[in-house]
Amino acid sequence: MKTNSLTPIFKVFSMRRSLVAAIVGFLVISGLQAQPASAAGGKRPAKVGLVSFVKADYDRNTHRTTLSLDWPDARYAKKYEIFVSKSPSMKKAKTYRQKSSKTTIKKLARGKDYYFQVRGINGKKRGSKSSVAARTTILRPGPADNLMPVRILTYNVCSDVCDVEATTPYQWATSRQSAVLERIGSSGADIIATQEAGKLPSELPGYTQAISHSAKRLYFSTARFQLAAGALPSNVKDAKGCRVTSELGLPTGVIFLGRHASGCRYAVWAELVERATGRSFLMVDVHTVSGNTKATTDYRRAEVNQMISTIKATNTKRLPVIYAGDFNSHKQTQTSDSVRPPMHSSKFYDAFDLARKVSGQHLNSYNDFKTTPRIGTKWGNHIDKVWVDPWKVRVDGWYNHALLDANGKMVKPIPSDHSPIIVDVRIG
Repeated sequence: MKTNSLTPIFKVFSMRRSLVAAIVGFLVISGLQAQPASAAGGKRPAKVGLVSFVKADYDRNTHRTTLSLDWPDARYAKKYEIFVSKSPSMKKAKTYRQKSSKTTIKKLARGKDYYFQVRGINGKKRGSKSSVAARTTILRPGPADNLMPVRILTYNVCSDVCDVEATTPYQWATSRQSAVLERIGSSGADIIATQEAGKLPSELPGYTQAISHSAKRLYFSTARFQLAAGALPSNVKDAKGCRVTSELGLPTGVIFLGRHASGCRYAVWAELVERATGRSFLMVDVHTVSGNTKATTDYRRAEVNQMISTIKATNTKRLPVIYAGDFNSHKQTQTSDSVRPPMHSSKFYDAFDLARKVSGQHLNSYNDFKTTPRIGTKWGNHIDKVWVDPWKVRVDGWYNHALLDANGKMVKPIPSDHSPIIVDVRIG
């Protein structure tokens, strides 16, 4: 029989065609439709997932700012439309187009709220727009020279209140204390401001406790800092058991914020000195009253006003001040966000809005012991905050320090119903 030189090629082609047919059949059985490239080109793009802000910047020459965004690739999207507006309703939005699933928006006004949406494009077909994500641009760049870097961790560990529950996820000694200590130890923080921390040890490895009162414990890195010299505050209480005096001019202090929510409310503070340079700053740790009623909203405003006025009176050296804690207030619920106006009027701003780098912004800092993270789509819903004066302090980074597994779930045992927040600052 005469040999055909094309036979081997034909056989290989037949084998490849059979293999492709088998793969297509498997995909169909699995519920996945294999699409030829030409067919895929006509598909309507999928909805874009969460839009995240990963970087921000401030131009000292033009006083304009930039925001860098990132989002998951949308299936079938060949390009993306990015909508930018100053209104939460997305009215009068500017539209940008590009191929990449990340972008940087430039020449934005400083200290303003901007709202963003993204959708995929494939030819003439457009996918659904993403949920609206919002970010405030940097108000001021902070000082540029002679900066002292400090990493701050604020953490409501719920060691007391949550421990009254008899079930495993809430018990402190048997499961949660070691998990809390792991989060603290892995943070690399120089300063640790804790709330609801009555059962935390008074001394942590590598840290010294500056002051503790009413379940607020303020720690500092022993290697880097020391407490300013001076007398310690007294512990005088009134007939109802509240420590009502707020002594001034001391290296540490307790601020009486009032009798709210059937209890005595306090903040604590300490003057910390960097060992290497002798430079000082004031660190304040507070836990304002919770709740979304008019009464609790008013209480928070009164507590913050009292805290600010006391610190102003004691800070005769005009040192930089940093406030950290559980403020039970966030932008998403603006009707009860009574903390922000008095802080702004005193030139203190949320470090989240001033940060150059951001990670984990959509994870609410209150996690409610849920394995599936609580998501704040627009603002992030962070009630645990660090506030700084951007005329005196630069913010390099803001990070949600929750421990997640490869599937994005909270690792058990969940240490607290709050997640720790890390903020990197540079004090001028």
